[in-house]
Amino acid sequence: MDFYIRLENLIEERNLTQKQLSIDLHIASSTVNGYVNNKREPDFATLIRFAQYFDVSTDYLLGLSKEKNPAPSSLSSTEGALIHLYRSLSSDRQELLVEQAKFYQSLEEKHLKK
Repeated sequence: MDFYIRLENLIEERNLTQKQLSIDLHIASSTVNGYVNNKREPDFATLIRFAQYFDVSTDYLLGLSKEKNPAPSSLSSTEGALIHLYRSLSSDRQELLVEQAKFYQSLEEKHLKK
């Protein structure tokens, strides 16, 4: 589903007018109308403002997710970075990384037993 359809649906769900939305977000009403009529696309900052205003994810607005507000990830930023690094490696290097992690885990277990 395209951005303009999602935006129009959210406006209708909230019983808003385009004019009220433009006032609330300090965006020209002609600009909001351009978004709704698929004549314009918002920049990143405006997309984020829409997401915050409607309490939905930017992925939802862009049609990348069907969930308006997916559950937050329980991963820390470090864990997320580790996953990103792991995925960027070749399968051989991924296996080596897993073996190294197992080695460090065994060291940690030995340390905790002391």
